[in-house]
Amino acid sequence: MILKGIDLFMDFIVKSHYIVALTGAGISTKAGVPDFRGPKGLYKRKDIPADKLFDINYFKEDPTLFYKHISELLNLFKKAKPTKGHLFLKRLEDLGKLKAIVTQNVDGLHKKAGNHNVIEIHGNFDKFYCIECFNEITSDDDMYGEIIKLIKKKGVPKCKKCKGTLKPNVVFFGEYVRDLEKALTEIQKADLLITIGTSLTVYPASTLPSYLNDEAKLVIINEEETPYDGKAKVVLHEDIDDVVDRLKIL
Repeated sequence: MILKGIDLFMDFIVKSHYIVALTGAGISTKAGVPDFRGPKGLYKRKDIPADKLFDINYFKEDPTLFYKHISELLNLFKKAKPTKGHLFLKRLEDLGKLKAIVTQNVDGLHKKAGNHNVIEIHGNFDKFYCIECFNEITSDDDMYGEIIKLIKKKGVPKCKKCKGTLKPNVVFFGEYVRDLEKALTEIQKADLLITIGTSLTVYPASTLPSYLNDEAKLVIINEEETPYDGKAKVVLHEDIDDVVDRLKIL
């Protein structure tokens, strides 16, 4: 019997020993977190100069634009709950199959779902740092709560040590991504790479599947076509939650 589609994907999962997932915005849309580049995303809104919002040089000159609009996003992140896609990856980790998640997302939903080895190459909002003296404030610090309250009032948080502007630990345009070498190492060890909800067009995440070893298998789950569709063993142009329902693994 020749297995195809969802059945072949399940067969790969059963036979794999080192699964790595690469995720993008599509895994979180069902949680109410819009794709920044999607129809309702920040970059499509006419009331926001998106080219400046996440530009590091503009932020250093005038951080008020960023903090004027980011409170809405933080509220979405706070309310959002892991989707079936997130819980599917947690299930794979519990089974001893999934070893790492490389994500382009900054919503923290993989950690909310309970996954442990999450490589957030675009950073997260769990930490702020001063762009002048590099003083760090993590979510464990008392001051973190004060920062969030100020942001909700559209204020610009300042460093208590030097009065410099505080910036969230997320990657802006003009900055290097985080932990890229670690992500590459995990992907090179994988015998199965599952990409979920990513167009695989945004550099440098778009290059990561090319580092798979020759014996490893690539599965792509994304509603739209990707540049790697022709190289994947299984391509599912579907919503990840629908795929999970068909796998019946939760």
